[in-house]
Amino acid sequence: MEAAALSGPPAWLERIVLRAIPPAAREAVAGDLWETYCTPRQYASEALRTVPLVITSQMRRNLNLPALMLQAALVFVCLGIWAALLLLPVLMLRDAYQATARPCPRRAIREAILLSSGVMVLLLLLMSTRFALGSGVDHFTWLSLFLLGLLLSPLLCLFRAGLIMQGDRCTPSTAGDVPAEELAHNYRSFLRGVLRHNLLEAASLAAMAICAFFFAWNPMLVALFALAAFYLLLGAAPGSFPAACDFVSLRARYQQELARQQQLHRFLRWLWFTPVLVLLHARLAADGVAAGRPLKAVLDWVAAAVLCFLVAALNRECGGRAQEQIGTLDRMKEKLLPGSNR
Repeated sequence: MEAAALSGPPAWLERIVLRAIPPAAREAVAGDLWETYCTPRQYASEALRTVPLVITSQMRRNLNLPALMLQAALVFVCLGIWAALLLLPVLMLRDAYQATARPCPRRAIREAILLSSGVMVLLLLLMSTRFALGSGVDHFTWLSLFLLGLLLSPLLCLFRAGLIMQGDRCTPSTAGDVPAEELAHNYRSFLRGVLRHNLLEAASLAAMAICAFFFAWNPMLVALFALAAFYLLLGAAPGSFPAACDFVSLRARYQQELARQQQLHRFLRWLWFTPVLVLLHARLAADGVAAGRPLKAVLDWVAAAVLCFLVAALNRECGGRAQEQIGTLDRMKEKLLPGSNR
């Protein structure tokens, strides 16, 4: 029994358990399971009791209710009530398993190539079936669509590469010993930048709401943009800088504000792309399948998939960058200056 405990669980079982644990709690939970290991059966049963509780905790911790409601509403508008109900737990699970760092560049480029390859396969299948004959589209148009599909892969890869390069330039400083005065200076600079950014985005949202009202957009969209602008103006300003605060408390406030702003802007990125997704759905209903033009419907679905990929890539990159900054702050320790009384 002691020899089994020292050797640890089987590698295949440990890999399964590690994959099941959300990234934010993986190291701590895996370490606790290792310390209590006796037999593979005990290890598996302990993991079955622990991992669901950890997943539930991470779902509650990472819950972004405005973004979740907006995504569920988009799924409801596009696919119906049952699809929204089925995908809601999936969206919450995805939030629980969000990464604690920026996406791996190789994996990010691979996802872009996979999406563009799927579009190419779809076009090839449509061109080689009866759909191409019954769609009323000539061969030159099909060839043009195929050539445009070939350009999709380098464009998506360039987009992901641009996000990666921008993230590399914004890499947070390495963790280490930092004087409290330097941390306070960095926090003040962060608060000023957040205030400027939020005021500018609130003005942009208000302008979008006014334009949408005059162009007779969907009233729900107009109200959503107006409410988002109002919230940014009144409720999303960062908290005031504490007059007297120790290093640990100041670091904790900095981390909380980083997480709050990341959650807020994750919702706003989906909000900015919502009118385009609603417009694509309207085209699908009015000009696509209902009007007997399935080719336009297919192209609209492709455009919606590419758009969702772009928004998700932005959120993953920016969210990972914020998580890296939070982790860097967590590893920071106070550096006492000469002559300090502490």
